[in-house]
Amino acid sequence: MAYKDRGLKKWGGFILSEHTAHMEQSNRIPHWKVAMDEATIQSTLTHATSHHVMLAIQEYQAVGIDAQSDIVGQLIGIEGDSIYIRTSSGIQAVELANIRHVEERRIEKWYS
Repeated sequence: MAYKDRGLKKWGGFILSEHTAHMEQSNRIPHWKVAMDEATIQSTLTHATSHHVMLAIQEYQAVGIDAQSDIVGQLIGIEGDSIYIRTSSGIQAVELANIRHVEERRIEKWYS
């Protein structure tokens, strides 16, 4: 019987937990996403309303301010020029004019 090499899988156990935590933390640093036009934002919000998906919304910030974390939650309503998102910390209102980027988001890891 020939030995079957598992490739890189056998080395996975040698990665330190601190290194893994550092890699995950560096992936969480917010960065500016490509600004979307109003039509694309509107179609994404319409799709989210009809399919009840999670959204990640990035808002415009003042000049010189770094990107903030996305607002992640489910769209629960639109009234006038505002949308209402149910997040893990409560309901948050976002003005449509302040939306820079919106995308569907899968459910994040529940373990940490």
